Amino acid sequence: MKLAFLISTDKDAHQLRNLIYSLPDDAVFFIHIDSKRDLQHFKQDLLRENITFINHRVNLVEGSIREVEAQVELLRAALTDGADRMVFLTGGDYPLWSKQRISDYFAKAGDSEIISGIAMPGQGRAAYPYTDFRPLAGKSWRMLSVKGQMRSGLKRMLNGLHIHKTLRIYCPEKTYTLYKGASSWAITPELARLIVKTWDDNERLVTYFRTSYHPVETFVQTVAFNSDQAPHCKLVKGRYPGIDALSPLTFIDGYPNAKILTEDDLAEVKCSGKMFCRKMVSKYSDGLRSLIDAERED
Repeated sequence: MKLAFLISTDKDAHQLRNLIYSLPDDAVFFIHIDSKRDLQHFKQDLLRENITFINHRVNLVEGSIREVEAQVELLRAALTDGADRMVFLTGGDYPLWSKQRISDYFAKAGDSEIISGIAMPGQGRAAYPYTDFRPLAGKSWRMLSVKGQMRSGLKRMLNGLHIHKTLRIYCPEKTYTLYKGASSWAITPELARLIVKTWDDNERLVTYFRTSYHPVETFVQTVAFNSDQAPHCKLVKGRYPGIDALSPLTFIDGYPNAKILTEDDLAEVKCSGKMFCRKMVSKYSDGLRSLIDAERED
């Protein structure tokens, strides 16, 4: 089995190196670096045959469709390389399991799509942010700049006029229900191809997500759970349970912004049973990383 790790990051080259060297040696790695950053800074000590820094780089504006674009381009690269299982990570993730345990888990996964999602219609307050239009979200304008304030004012105006997004997306070929999950998943080539094709061909659906709240947690899930691959995915029913419960592989503490993990979080991280944890930052998280490494045995 060809296991591919897809990593998108915008900072902390040292943490990226720690992450890659802690993962199975026979895996392949596809890495997207924010276009605002110096690529050479991240390539240091990572010049190996199984590591590819993809050429299609985007400006990673947090909370915008640009984060989804990076995911799609990573999937496209892994599919071209013939990967059998694609695992999405952020640069701030770190494994809690040993290399062998990670390899064994994915070898036994079969055709299951390791992705969780919950339908947002009927979720009450939890769905409110997803009904807001977020115009010009892909622009990297500072919040207090003139353009940033103009964008905020436009959003307030739409809300004041009671112009909202629906939680069902009407496209010519089908109607999609909005699903939410976490940017933590491991999918098969079948679902990966569908995501890339949908991105390339379904402009109506992509346009919906251009003005959506945190599409990096909804686009992939919406495509997956409205497709023939849905029976292979993990559907979460009932009320919205929080982001960590929707993250099948990665421990996430805090929403919408995960807090930086330190050695004080070791017990909670271990009790999660997850394969990875997020968010590790060089220097701040070095103590926790050392404690994790001491327990990661092959």
